[in-house]
Amino acid sequence: MAISKDPVVDVLIIGGSHAGLSAALTLYRALHTSIIFDSKKPRNDYPTLVRLTPTWENKTPEEMREASRKELQSTGFTTFVDSEVTSLERIQDELFQATDTNGAIWLGRKVLFATGAQDVFPDITGYADLYAKSMYVNPPPPYLNFPSTTAKSPPNYPRYPCMFQFGYEHRGSPSAGLLAVDGLAHPMHALALAQDGHKFAQKMTIYTNANPTLAAQISAALPPNQDMAVDDRKIKRLVQGSSAPAERVVLEFEEGGVRAETFLVHRAMTKVDTTLAEQLGVEVSAMGDLKVAPPFCKTNVAGVYAAGDNSTMMKTIANAMTMGAYAGCGLARELPKRT
Repeated sequence: MAISKDPVVDVLIIGGSHAGLSAALTLYRALHTSIIFDSKKPRNDYPTLVRLTPTWENKTPEEMREASRKELQSTGFTTFVDSEVTSLERIQDELFQATDTNGAIWLGRKVLFATGAQDVFPDITGYADLYAKSMYVNPPPPYLNFPSTTAKSPPNYPRYPCMFQFGYEHRGSPSAGLLAVDGLAHPMHALALAQDGHKFAQKMTIYTNANPTLAAQISAALPPNQDMAVDDRKIKRLVQGSSAPAERVVLEFEEGGVRAETFLVHRAMTKVDTTLAEQLGVEVSAMGDLKVAPPFCKTNVAGVYAAGDNSTMMKTIANAMTMGAYAGCGLARELPKRT
């Protein structure tokens, strides 16, 4: 087994996206070294544009990450390892050992989990295809709008609406639909996001996908004097529509018939992989997140921190960067002065 050239660094950062990069930036400013293990599998690995992040509007998340990597590589304090960590253990009180997919062993005084989360799509044919092609590729994008949430198996309620990120480009649309399935199969959650989407479309239809109880609950709670309706037909599949504004996404139903919408709103579930963290005894919340103490994102295990989508309900780039910076501060204060 190979061992890193510098046998002990200050912090092993598991995850090379926004939270991990932000933490490394904070650490180098405090004269601390880090290794960032980057699997190159970020959740927002699509050519969608950054929103809600000042100075980065209309850039891609990958452009953000690449710019940060270049900044950190120039400092001499941060090393990048483009592989996954397969095992992690504490071998001394102030020493952790990570083994990567190539069998290399890396040693660090502290650990930061910045491993993010992964989307979990509903079991509807065509959903994943539209998610990748309609939302993230085609300009102008007839899209399925998938905000995210935190969960362990099985995923729990989703909690952050992305109409704030993607709605503006679809203002004035003739119609839109909301998929009230999985975490949105709840009247309160479905209506909240339907009203968000309705701001950008003249008509909003809530599709409950053969859930008559939910359909009745939502119908009873629909706000008056708004062009909103409920459709409880079982969805057979979702397909790409035409380029016409009113027909960009087509819903086909099991009983026959179709409906076309300009865009669909849904909040996909997310799932956090807690395997490595649990090897060290890190506690996991009921929602499936790694449990951390604010503001510095410390876990219940001494010397171990977590930041970003793996430890918060607010899964956004800006929040991941903030958590990473705070975690970097907390880690730096636990590390000895560099001579």
